Amino acid sequence: MAPNDLHLSTLHKTPYGWPLRQLRIPQAHKITRGNKNVVVAVIDLGYTYHPHHEGHLWVNPNPTRGDIHGWDCHDDDASLEYNLHNPDTDYNKGHHAFIVGEVIACAPECRVMAVRVGYQNPDSWWKGIDYAVDNGAKVLIIPHGFISHGTAGNPIPLFYRGTDFSYPLDNPRLRKSLERAYDAGCVIAKGLADNRGRRVATNMPGLEAVFSVGSVNKHNKAANICPSADYAEAATPAGERNTDDETDQCWSTGGHNNYIPFTGGCMASGWAGGIAALVMSRYPHLTNAQVRQVLRNTARGKRWNPQTGWGILDAHKAVSLTDDQLCQRLRIHVEKSGLAQRRGKTVLNVTIKNDGVFDVKKALVVAFNGNPTEPAAPEGTMQNAITLITSQIGHTIGEVRGLHDTRVTIELTGKPEPELWVQVNTLDLHGSEEVDTAKIPLP
Repeated sequence: MAPNDLHLSTLHKTPYGWPLRQLRIPQAHKITRGNKNVVVAVIDLGYTYHPHHEGHLWVNPNPTRGDIHGWDCHDDDASLEYNLHNPDTDYNKGHHAFIVGEVIACAPECRVMAVRVGYQNPDSWWKGIDYAVDNGAKVLIIPHGFISHGTAGNPIPLFYRGTDFSYPLDNPRLRKSLERAYDAGCVIAKGLADNRGRRVATNMPGLEAVFSVGSVNKHNKAANICPSADYAEAATPAGERNTDDETDQCWSTGGHNNYIPFTGGCMASGWAGGIAALVMSRYPHLTNAQVRQVLRNTARGKRWNPQTGWGILDAHKAVSLTDDQLCQRLRIHVEKSGLAQRRGKTVLNVTIKNDGVFDVKKALVVAFNGNPTEPAAPEGTMQNAITLITSQIGHTIGEVRGLHDTRVTIELTGKPEPELWVQVNTLDLHGSEEVDTAKIPLP
């Protein structure tokens, strides 16, 4: 088992702190350690205090019901602790405290709000989200998926209908509260993992309002619990199942005064929410949609895949962006652009770079005979004698991720002569006003 002297502030220096090193949290802390005004709500099944959380918990400035650090929306009181015995789970050993510890390790200057929900009270889920939003939380971490579990007097086993995740009809109010949180500017973090081999589509993380992350192991690969999901945006550590090496799992604070291991998409949720809090602290003017773009566009991955999305989150890169990168900035990569033949027609392949971190959904790329920035006729020419010396010979529209490039193809409608030029700009709503124009060498 882990040594007794582990501490969240130095966990990254031990073999048990590989997730922090993988996410480049120590490097990020040289730039920001968070901000106390960025409140992270951990909405889980029951919180137990750990002494290493001292000074990191949210304190309600106007407590009315004893809700000092959060609220128990399951029991509608300030108790917070998991109190339903379930021998099939480890929730009473400190799962909620574990996620809180992850956030503190990532963003120690942020404040963490503990909100308890539970399966025996379906309304507690949407009430917990509403409580967090109404009390100023900007990041919501929801480790578990909602399960229609019945009532305390008539419990339904955790695994039912061949899955342990809800169907949309089980809790329609939950979706409304999630979307309300998104509209309030929150980043909602949800990890993805299979559950004992059942890899199922899950309603909650698939919602547009939710930032979903896949699960990776300490070798920077998809973990053996990682599902395939079309809605994965990025990935964070979750650990491996069925291993004899205790450092293959994630470690954090358990209940009371211990450190414990866990493996699962819940762990991925905590790391993702902690990094989101760092980004919000570093760039307080960004919207939640822009924060999500920063997270996924700075992730370490060559291309998207359904297990790890756009790659493993990189906290250091995410908080190291300059003002010149917090934008859309399209550029034409001349060296990677040129003419080609396709099905007997002349086409122009153009590589467009986005030096800004924000995505461009509609990039207009236009090919010209002649320089489109020059006037239509030489200076001094009479108006009725103007002749066009520049003309369009094709265009297309493409999408360009932030800090990445893409190649588009224009089917030319005319012969490229005497000079071939390309111009690009964004058509996005409230997009950049910058335009780039470049001459493409003819063969």
